Order: sequence, then structure tokens, then C-alpha cells
Amino acid sequence: MAVTYEVVTEVREVEEVPEKMPESPWHSVNVDGLKSKLMTHLMSKPEAVIIRDIYFEHKGKRYAPDLAIILQGAPPLTKIGIIYHVPKDGPSPDVIVEVAVHSKSLGEALSEKADFYAELQVKEYLVVEAFPQKPIRLWFARPISGERPVPVSEARLETIGVLVRPEGQKVRLFDFEGNEILSPSEALERERAKREELERKVAELERLLAQRTETQTTSK
Repeated sequence: MAVTYEVVTEVREVEEVPEKMPESPWHSVNVDGLKSKLMTHLMSKPEAVIIRDIYFEHKGKRYAPDLAIILQGAPPLTKIGIIYHVPKDGPSPDVIVEVAVHSKSLGEALSEKADFYAELQVKEYLVVEAFPQKPIRLWFARPISGERPVPVSEARLETIGVLVRPEGQKVRLFDFEGNEILSPSEALERERAKREELERKVAELERLLAQRTETQTTSK
């Protein structure tokens, strides 16, 4: 008796992902530095997730913010892949940070991206204008309240308890008690500097004591 096998082929639609433009070293340094500091600050919130360069899609539109923070309810990123569908995959980000290193990226961050994050009901939106060789500027908005990004001297991110201040070509972060938030490498560098300063003071004190002892011995 002949046996017939039927082969069923399932056809699945593959989502097309827009090709991301190459990232400049200056942009990467700024984004990675902010992410490192924010990770340090959010260590006390185990459910918080910081997402870097994953596309958020909503109502047929998609953008990949430099940094997106979701405080609660984020699914495991391994289940998302490169596209995070809102609200299918999980909640909208609470905070989004964009780093603009040239006029084109700044214009996009302040216009179409700002519109998109308003549709996502993002609570707080920070744009760091970090043009090479120029002082950093900040733009801030609360999209969920219908605000548009405006230039600010400092940005107070109530959602995560962070105060952001520009200083030359650096961005400094503080908690609401005034303590600076440092990346692990910055914290290590400061500890090294403190130790070196202490060693210098001890060596100077020992030199003065030795000089004093020599003076007293000579006078006898």
C-alpha cells in the first residue's frame, strides 16, 4: 500500500528593517557615556531597562532612539529582536534620549521624532545637542503633556530622578540630592585621583618631618 506524504510549507512575512546609518565615534562616545551613567543610577531599580538602538513601531511608524528607558513591564529583549511593537510587545518608554551630533539629526530629533514620541505618550524626552567642537546644549519636553522640545539650561527628569547639566563638551548627571552620577570608569578614575593626592600629601609630610629631624640633629 502506497503512503502519500503531504509537505506543507508555511510562508511567513519578514519585516523589513530600515538600514541604520553608520554611527560616528563622537556620537557613540556620547551615547555610551550617558547609558553607562544611567545604568549606574538605575541599579536600584531591577525592573528598569535601558534600550539602545532598537526600533519602536507604532501605527505604522518606527524610529530607533539612541536610548529608551522603560521602568516597568519591559519584555525580555531576546524576545523582541530588532523591532519593539507598541503596545503589542510592551509599554511605551518612560524616557527617551537622543544625541544629535549634526544639524540634520538635530532637526529630525526636534520634529518628526518628537511627533512620534508624543504619539507613544513618552513621559520625558531629552535631546542632547553635541556638535563636535561646540558646547553641549539641551532640549527638553514632556511629550505626554503635549510639550514640544525647547532649549533648557538643565533638564530635570522627574521620572527617573536625574538632573542633567551641560558643561562644555560634557554632560553631567546628578541625583536629586546633589550627588553626581558617575560611570564605573569615572568613579574608578576619581578614586585613583584621590589616592594619588593622598599619597602626594603623605610623601610631602614625610619629607617635611625628615627635614625637621635633620635640622634638629644638625643644631645639636
